[in-house]
Amino acid sequence: MTEDKGEQQPGVAEGQARQVQQALSLGWTLAEILGRWRRGITPPRKAKASDRLSFSSHEVLPGDELGMAAQRALVLAQGLKLAVPQPGEDSEVTLASLPDLVYAYMADPKAHPLPGVQTVRPVLEAWGRSAWIALAARSQTLATAFSLGGSLADTYWYMWPPGRAARHKVRVKETWRDLLSRQRMGKLIGQLRTLEESLPPDVVPALVHSLDRWGIAAEMERGRDGRLRISYRLLFAMRRFSWARRLRYKLKLRKFGSYSGMVVDLSADEERALYERLARQAEIWGDLVRGDRRPASYLLPSDREWINWMSRIIYAALILLGGVVGVVVVSALLPLLNGLALGVSSAASQALPSMIESQALKIPLDPKELSGWFSVIATLSTFLVFVSSVVARSFHTLMGVYDRVRAWFARRRIRARATISWT
Repeated sequence: MTEDKGEQQPGVAEGQARQVQQALSLGWTLAEILGRWRRGITPPRKAKASDRLSFSSHEVLPGDELGMAAQRALVLAQGLKLAVPQPGEDSEVTLASLPDLVYAYMADPKAHPLPGVQTVRPVLEAWGRSAWIALAARSQTLATAFSLGGSLADTYWYMWPPGRAARHKVRVKETWRDLLSRQRMGKLIGQLRTLEESLPPDVVPALVHSLDRWGIAAEMERGRDGRLRISYRLLFAMRRFSWARRLRYKLKLRKFGSYSGMVVDLSADEERALYERLARQAEIWGDLVRGDRRPASYLLPSDREWINWMSRIIYAALILLGGVVGVVVVSALLPLLNGLALGVSSAASQALPSMIESQALKIPLDPKELSGWFSVIATLSTFLVFVSSVVARSFHTLMGVYDRVRAWFARRRIRARATISWT
């Protein structure tokens, strides 16, 4: 299993990677603030002395989440060294005053009513635009991360809940038909890949996998039983190939007549179920973007056991394959080894009697005989060193393959756990 050993991928400066993560999180947070403000918040009940602290119990109410998001935006802006104007008057609304406005409303809604979204959105728009320009002047990567964070959050936070969408005249771009389109998801995935080196390991693969699964706006159809399903599922599974995408689009165009005809109408219950599942997915997206959770934390104990067992099975298979290759290599070298052994035996049988006789008569040894022995010893030593290096290199290669296999299995399980199915 892979674990994050640092805050960024190897080869990226730590300070640069931290700023990219902060810019991505800031973009998400601003879009989340707007989304929560549009939907409105209900003041929570009064806290009791017996209640646990919210940061330890993780029981955060919607009003608290909005106030925390506004505070987070200020902290991130400070980390990125972006100027935040302070309110000049009590009635002036700025980014810096948003947390106080939210907490004052939650404490006494009648005395401190929340400003409307028509007041807050221009504040977020003006400051967000100036922040985007400042980040772009510093680094295009930071500007991309900032914009991407907002676009990711808009996938859920810009969408009107089904109940409100039914009561109000809502534009198409505020519904799942536009926000969950495959074209939009493909654009987000492309931008994410450009930031992969600056984000913690496995974050981008997890986000890319889930975004790819949620690009369903014009991909669904109803089966004969009336249930929703992906149209032309085999070609959809092969969508990484351009020819499969083109063929599938032509078949859908022939079947439905136009792109708008490809978008299935959902019932109220289906829209509500889709929205609830998207809310769960958006929670995971937010945790990954903000760095609240590491990708490996989504693995269950059963996942870790599965990863260990599958890695060991593959490792054992590799060792078995290595043994077979070793037997083949030894069999191929056997004639050479036999010839070497016969040469050593022959040299020894010829040189040993003369050496014994020379030592018995105290006659100096012939240098030619000694050079022959030295060449034999040198040959054997070279062969042993070669065999040892091959064995050591093979062991290190197998360990490297084992680590890569574990990382591959872990990445697949993380991607699956960090993705909420749309159906």
